[in-house]
Amino acid sequence: MKQSFAEILQQVESRRSRKLQEKLPLWAEVPGLTLPSDLCLEQCSSEATARFKAGLLGSPASIADLTGGIGADCWAFSQVAGKVLYFEQNPELAAAAQSNFIKLGISNIQASCAHTDEALIAGLPELDWIYLDPARRDNAGRKVFLLEDCTPDVLTLLPALWQKTSRIMLKLSPMADISLIARRLGSELEDVHVVSLQGEVKELLCILRKGNDRPYRIHVHVLDCGASLTFSPADENSAQATAAEQLTEGSYLFEPCAALLKAGAFRLPCRLWGLGKLAPFTHLYTGKEALPEGAAPFFRTFRILRAEQMSGAMLKDYGKAWPKADVSARNIPMTSEQLKAKLKCAPSNDGTHIFGCTAGQSRWLIACRKVQ
Repeated sequence: MKQSFAEILQQVESRRSRKLQEKLPLWAEVPGLTLPSDLCLEQCSSEATARFKAGLLGSPASIADLTGGIGADCWAFSQVAGKVLYFEQNPELAAAAQSNFIKLGISNIQASCAHTDEALIAGLPELDWIYLDPARRDNAGRKVFLLEDCTPDVLTLLPALWQKTSRIMLKLSPMADISLIARRLGSELEDVHVVSLQGEVKELLCILRKGNDRPYRIHVHVLDCGASLTFSPADENSAQATAAEQLTEGSYLFEPCAALLKAGAFRLPCRLWGLGKLAPFTHLYTGKEALPEGAAPFFRTFRILRAEQMSGAMLKDYGKAWPKADVSARNIPMTSEQLKAKLKCAPSNDGTHIFGCTAGQSRWLIACRKVQ
């Protein structure tokens, strides 16, 4: 049976309401907000990440968001800044944001529909901060990752931006390479923030300061529990990876979170927390003791049940011993799905996990159970 137009509209509104409740719960409490499309909700910051960004600003007198979107970031900025300038080139989005700001009871955001270019920037007043979240899709809708391929091209606009502010915040693709970004942005790059929520890297933020004279630092944030870790690339480069001792039953296995891996902290955990690393390119760690409280949020912790060198016979043996287990392949010539197929395991319901990985010079199967 074909659906009526009214039924389709109702489904669309219901879907958007659920998404709004998920990403911006405080907005969901306000009736009558305008949401032009599913895409604008998909691409906007969540309430948690928007508030995190606002917390990096201090208490500025002014900030301009030159890529305003639906306005989630501006809403958060308005809680800490004296005045917020919002710019968005899409007329429908700009109109929706301006209407929503009124309904949300915000009076310190000045909204404008405009294309971000050198002419727009030249007309700005002097500002404490400028924020940009460049669009990461080309005209054909394909994802792009290089700064110069995003819209607007921040690298081209930087000279004009520095005429209006001394602090810039850039939100970039979580897939972007930090070391490449650092080379492109140059000496003004002061800090890189890798922000994770619910186990995923949600945002990669670059803080630029005019006249910065120190090497940039990397900050890893787990918003779920408020944990943070700060280090410099030099800290990672100077750290030595301690080889893991023999894998034994009862020892701990530590799997780093996505944010720690994104930040490039591969050897540093050995120095900071005394962990052993299975192999230079196997980002799994072991230890005889549980992690200290400050380190625990950056890892999933397992207790080893059994560890054997990988072979066809062992694959069958492990599959029979643990018919229900989550499976991960690390630094071996097969994917996790391929390893799972060889083991013939169904998904675990008790935290059992089998890692197939390189440890030392050999390939190993490690059966373990997650520690809650």
